[in-house]
Amino acid sequence: MFYRFAHIVVGVIYRIIYRFKVTGRENIPEGSALICANHSSMSDPIIIALALKRTDRTRFMGKAELFKIFGLKQIITALGAFPVHRGVSDMTAIRKSLDMLKQGDKVLIFPHGHRFTDGGEDKAMKNGASMLAFHSGAPLLPVYLSVGRKVFINKIQVVFGRPFYAVKQPGVKSSGQYAALAERLKEEIYAIKPN
Repeated sequence: MFYRFAHIVVGVIYRIIYRFKVTGRENIPEGSALICANHSSMSDPIIIALALKRTDRTRFMGKAELFKIFGLKQIITALGAFPVHRGVSDMTAIRKSLDMLKQGDKVLIFPHGHRFTDGGEDKAMKNGASMLAFHSGAPLLPVYLSVGRKVFINKIQVVFGRPFYAVKQPGVKSSGQYAALAERLKEEIYAIKPN
């Protein structure tokens, strides 16, 4: 209930201060999916949630430090966020993500692991999204978000690519498969970058 209410209210505010252009919405699969995007701004999770349907409740990881701030913790938790400790293998966040995917939720993840104001096109991606894709069977949905946005000036472009699945390669170690899938995911995200 709160999620849908917040979706409407925040959507009105964001559409006043930004102009939105969403393409590829028809590529969003029904049911569970790992939504994977480049990351340049703290507002990225909100923008992606607004680009999706209100009925498509999106869960997303937020750095654990945000959950120590009273007030902010309650708001982002109600909006679907859950904490992840960066720089370590956070098994609690991984298990929570897998449980959500098995329940049919969409989980937003930024494979770079950090924000890059230039879009991060030349930066390597971490293997977390790949690992979740192999273990959950959920499709990966590449998303590109425009960078360098300014209120009342820039148009925010959100591009949804075509979903694809992790396919196990016999005889290849898991670490190698995760890395190969992360590289493909990076290619898919930047292949849909608008000219």
